[in-house]
Amino acid sequence: MSNTTGQRPATPSHHVESLDSGWQGRSMLWFAATTLLSAFLVFQVQPIISKCVLPWFGGTPAVWTTCMLFFQLLLFGGYLYAHLLRTFCHPAVQALIHISLLAAAALSLPIEPSDVWKPSGSESPAVYLLWMLASHVGLPYFVLSSTGPLIQAWLSFQDTSQRVYRLYALSNAGSLFALLSYPFLFEPVLSVSMQSTLWSLMFCGFVLVEGFVAVSLLRMKTDVPSEADNASVGGGKSDAKDTPGGDASQAPTPAVWIQLAWIALPALASVMLLVVTNHVCQDVAVVPFLWVLPLSLYLASFIVCFNSPQWYHPKLIAAVTLIALALIQGKSLLPGNIQLIAEASCYMVMLFGACLMCHGEVARLKPGTHALTQYYAMLSAGGALGGVIVAVLCPMFLNNFAELPIFVSLVTACTFLLFFSCKTWGQTEYDWAAAGRLKYGALALLAAPLIATGLASKQETIASQRNFFGVLKVDRREGGICLVHGSTLHGMQRFAPHQLEPTTYYGYDSGVGKVISQLQQQRESLRVGVVGLGCGVLATYGRPEDRFDLIEINPAVIDIAKSYFSFMRDCPSEIQTHLGDGRLVLERMHEKKFDLLVLDAFSSDAIPAHLLTRESMALYTERLADNGVLAIHVSNNHLELAPLVHNLSRDAGLDSLKVTSVGNESIGTSNASWMIIAPPGHAIFETPSLASGMRATPQQLSDAPLWTDQHHNLVSVLRLW
Repeated sequence: MSNTTGQRPATPSHHVESLDSGWQGRSMLWFAATTLLSAFLVFQVQPIISKCVLPWFGGTPAVWTTCMLFFQLLLFGGYLYAHLLRTFCHPAVQALIHISLLAAAALSLPIEPSDVWKPSGSESPAVYLLWMLASHVGLPYFVLSSTGPLIQAWLSFQDTSQRVYRLYALSNAGSLFALLSYPFLFEPVLSVSMQSTLWSLMFCGFVLVEGFVAVSLLRMKTDVPSEADNASVGGGKSDAKDTPGGDASQAPTPAVWIQLAWIALPALASVMLLVVTNHVCQDVAVVPFLWVLPLSLYLASFIVCFNSPQWYHPKLIAAVTLIALALIQGKSLLPGNIQLIAEASCYMVMLFGACLMCHGEVARLKPGTHALTQYYAMLSAGGALGGVIVAVLCPMFLNNFAELPIFVSLVTACTFLLFFSCKTWGQTEYDWAAAGRLKYGALALLAAPLIATGLASKQETIASQRNFFGVLKVDRREGGICLVHGSTLHGMQRFAPHQLEPTTYYGYDSGVGKVISQLQQQRESLRVGVVGLGCGVLATYGRPEDRFDLIEINPAVIDIAKSYFSFMRDCPSEIQTHLGDGRLVLERMHEKKFDLLVLDAFSSDAIPAHLLTRESMALYTERLADNGVLAIHVSNNHLELAPLVHNLSRDAGLDSLKVTSVGNESIGTSNASWMIIAPPGHAIFETPSLASGMRATPQQLSDAPLWTDQHHNLVSVLRLW
C-alpha cells in the first residue's frame, strides 16, 4: 500500500546545502542527551506539580485527569510550535527564537504554587486548576514538550533516514524512567519543596544542553528557497525518496486518510488511558498512586512501536487483547478473593494491547523526515483530543462513567476486525476485504455491551450526578437507599419506620456511635464538626440542643443528601453545611471549638492524604474544645491507616484507641474501624463500651509512617494481603 503515488508535493522546507565541519562532526550524544533530559523532566513535573495541588482539591483522582488534560494540550502546543518553527524559519532563526524561549522559561521558575493559590471552595475546580498549572508550569512545560520533534527536525538536517524516528522511542524511554522512578526514588526521600527545587535545577541544566545544540544551528550553511521556488514545485508527481542526501522538499504530501489516522489512533489510545485509569482508581478500588501503571504501559507502547518495526505483531497483540476483554466480561465467574486483582490485571493487558495497536498502526504510517514535525503535531493533537473527550465532553454530557463501556466496546470491535484482517502472525499484511465481511460481527460486539450496561444501570439506580469529583449514584437496595461513589458505600437510609436509625459505619455499636452516646450523657449540648458529609447519617444522633457543622468538598454530595435522604431534614439540631476542602475550611474557622470532631474522608481509596499529616493533626487539636474528642474513620479495604493515625496521635501528645465493630445486614450496619483520639487521661477512655478498643503496640509505632505535608506516600500504608 503506497501513500505517495499521485499526491501533491509538499511546500518545500529550508534544506541544508552544506554543513560546516563543526556541525558534521557533532556527536549524536548531544541530541540523545537533550531528548532524554527533556523527556525525563516532562514526566517528572507531572507528579510533582500534581502532588503540590492535590491536597487543595480533596485528593480526588479527577486532579490527575485534569492535570493530564493540561499536559496533553500543552504537548500539542509544543509540537505545533516545533512544526511551525521548522516549516517557516531559517535554521539560524529557529535557534535564536528557541534560545529566547529557553531563557524566558528558566526565568519563570520555580514551579511550586504558594499558599496564595489555595482555593476557597467556590471556584470551578477544573478551571481553577488549569489556570494554576498554566501560571506555574506552563512555559517550562511548553519548552520541554517541543524538544522531541524539534531535536529530531534539527537532526534531520544531517540525517534524513528513518533512523531519526528512533529518538522518539528514546524520548519515551526517558519519560518511562521518570514516571517509574518518582514513587520509588524521589517521592519517599525528598519533600515536595525539595522535589520542586531539584526539578528547577535540572531544568536549568536542560536549558544549557539544548541551548548548546541550538547554537550549532547558527554555524550551519543553508540555501533558503524563494517563493518562486515554492511555486515551481506546486504540482505533479514526485519520485523523491527520503534517503540521506535526497531532496526532502520534493517529497509528496501524505494522503488525507493517513493524516486523519495520525489523529484518530492516538486519540483512541489517549481515551483508553484515561478511562481505564479512572476505572482502576475509582471502581476497581486500586489506590490512586497506581495511575502510574497505566501511563507507564501507554509510554511503553510508544517505545515498542517506534524503536523497531519488527516488534509490532498486530495479530498476536489483537489475540491477547481479545482474551483480556473476554476475561473482563466474565470476571464474576472468578473467586471473590482474586476477582479484584484479576480484573485490574485484565484492564492493564487490554489497555496495553489497545495502545500497541493504535501506536503500532500510526508508526507504520509515519512519513519521511520531510513531514516529521507535522506528523508529531498531529499525533499530539490526537492525544489532546482524547483528553478533551474524557475530561471535558464526557462529564458535560454523561451523568455516569458510560465512556468506559462505550470505548471498551469500540476497542473490542476494532480489535476483532484487526485480528481477522491481519494475514499472518508475524507480519503486518492486511486483507481489508475480510474486515468488510465481518463488519456485522463487529457491530454486534460494539452494541451488545452497551445495551447490557444500559439495562443493568436502570434496574437499581434512582439518581446519578457527575462532576469534577466523580460520579455519585443513589441506588435502591433491599431495605433502603444508598449513596455510592465508585465502589465505595457512603451511607444508607432504611425505609420507614427505621429511617431515623444510624446505618453503615455509624451504627450505635460503632466507635463514633459509642463516643457520641457517651458525650451526650456527660454534656447538655454538643458542638460537632464533621469532615465528609456522605448522606448525613451522623445527623441521626442530633438533639435539639446540639449543633453540627458539616464540611463537604463536593457540592453534588450536599445536593443529594438534601434531596434524596431525610437525615438532615429530620434532625432537630442546628445544622450548617460548609463547601470546601475539610482542612482549608477548618483553617478558616478561627473562632470555633468542637466537643467532637469527626473525620470521615478515608473509606474510599482516593484518600486525601493531606488530612493525615503532622500539620493537620495540629490543626485538629487547635479546633477541639477543652476535653474535646477526635474521631477518625479508618475503614478501608486496601489501606492500613490505623498505625499511621496512632503515630500521628503520639507525635501530637495525644492518646489513641482503635475501635472496631461488626456489621449487621438486617439493620443496615457495616463493619467499621474508628480511631478515638483525646488528651491522655481523658474520661472517654474509661467508657465501658470502649473497653475492647486496641491501643498501639510499641512495634506498630516503630514501624508506622509519620506523614507531613512535605512527606507522605500512600505506598507506606498499602495493605499487602
